Amino acid sequence: MSNNPQSWYDFANQSCKGKTVSTQALSLPSKKWSIAAWASAAAVSVILSYLLMLAIALACIGLPILWLLAGSGMAFSVILLSVFGLVMGGTILWSLIPRRDKFEPPGVPIDLTRQPRLHAEIAYIAAALGEPLPAEVYLVPEANAFVAQRGGIMGVGSRRVMGLGLPLLQTLDISQFRAVLAHEFAHFYAGDTRLGPWVYNTRSAILRVFQNLGNASPFLSALSRFVIIYVAYTIIVKSLVLYWKLFMRLTQFISRRQEFRSDELACYVAGAEPLMEGLKTVNRSAVANAPYWQSVIFPMVQNGHHPPVASGFAQFMLAPHIAEAAANHLEQQLKNPRTSPFDTHPPLSARLAKASALHTPAVELDTRPAISLMDDLPALELSLLQKLAPALASKTLKPAAWETLGTDVYIPMWRSHTAAFVPLLARQNVADLPDLLKRLEPISSQLKDPPGLLLTRDQRTDRAAGVVQSALILALLDHGWTLEARPGFVSLAHQDLILEPARVFPKLRSGEFKGQDWSSYCDKAGIGAWPLAQMSGAATA
Repeated sequence: MSNNPQSWYDFANQSCKGKTVSTQALSLPSKKWSIAAWASAAAVSVILSYLLMLAIALACIGLPILWLLAGSGMAFSVILLSVFGLVMGGTILWSLIPRRDKFEPPGVPIDLTRQPRLHAEIAYIAAALGEPLPAEVYLVPEANAFVAQRGGIMGVGSRRVMGLGLPLLQTLDISQFRAVLAHEFAHFYAGDTRLGPWVYNTRSAILRVFQNLGNASPFLSALSRFVIIYVAYTIIVKSLVLYWKLFMRLTQFISRRQEFRSDELACYVAGAEPLMEGLKTVNRSAVANAPYWQSVIFPMVQNGHHPPVASGFAQFMLAPHIAEAAANHLEQQLKNPRTSPFDTHPPLSARLAKASALHTPAVELDTRPAISLMDDLPALELSLLQKLAPALASKTLKPAAWETLGTDVYIPMWRSHTAAFVPLLARQNVADLPDLLKRLEPISSQLKDPPGLLLTRDQRTDRAAGVVQSALILALLDHGWTLEARPGFVSLAHQDLILEPARVFPKLRSGEFKGQDWSSYCDKAGIGAWPLAQMSGAATA
């Protein structure tokens, strides 16, 4: 195949119609017996789980009846155990009744009929593995992708859904995106998603048993005050806990085997190298995703702005301290060869090693960003923002450019943060920062808890330090320093001096940047005597 992008889409569209599929995709490895064996083991564990809990429930109900029929009399202990058994057994039986899967859309739906290029990519991968397209595809805020069977009861009446992370579309190239899609479709191909609802519902049932037997049942709590009831209750619950751990270990082990198998199939469909690079990118992006939304996107939305979310994430990943943190996290993952028995995924290092050993070449290389497959991206991003912030859904968000991030968002936000503390900050100079950061209690004690959230002591201290950082930035700006602001990056400059608060403040708080060093810097820059706030700034704020 050629590297002409149009030829790829022609090829993909033909594949969707069943006319052709790549030779490599047709030579998929056979479904290994071990995968079927582990899937069967998971199914058996589900059945055993229900049989075990049914046996316990029936025993709790039946034994007291047998005691009474055997003529054990109406001794107080027999009556207590009978009542306990009936309540215990009834509670377990009620907890085992399967519930309908109430599927809450994780993002905004993508209409594939209006996304021809994205549709072509998804349809080609589906055809390569002989699988139907998902019923629903969602754009989600996570730096990840997923597939699942959702809705119905115990998988009956469920439908296939897929989630595509907006940050992931921005950071993956198209070849890597194909590999990620192939990995997700491999879960359909191997039957993982058909088994998933059964395992998920069994876990939910066991958790409901624990919940209903615990604090949710005041009557059982009252009965447990009697020693004989307490002993019986403890034996039953401890047995269930032991089985829960065994069940989780087994199903999570199977989940890790399924991930290896999905990686293998993705390598055959899209190539080992794109998958490996895609897995690394997913790992790096996941570290930056939450900070990006919390520190960049939500402040802009709260100020009434609608920024280009995807392109901003790309810039955020390039910010020096973010790139360093992401690289360090990836390095740690690559050095970690072990996994917990309760992890759903194998270690990244093991996944990369297995993929590398396959030596399967990429079917088609395309280094353009995967986000280029999307049409009408601003509208989808706006819908996603309104989904994440329902309170703002009725408000009109103004389109904003990253070039005006500082003036439109950050400066008003910093003035808002410091407004209540201007009298206190006005008594402190820039040179006093190291001492001020050691005694933040006067600021932290005055911070208000956000609606519905009670801040911990550490959270209050961190927010108080944020107030001081905002005050420093404003003090420099008010004295003529210039601001450069990009997603994840804030820098202040004056002549040949440059100060990056994100790098300086952690060092000041940890003591790595000592007070004497800070004083020397302030003397060199001529900023030490400047107050951290001006009393007249209160009116401005």
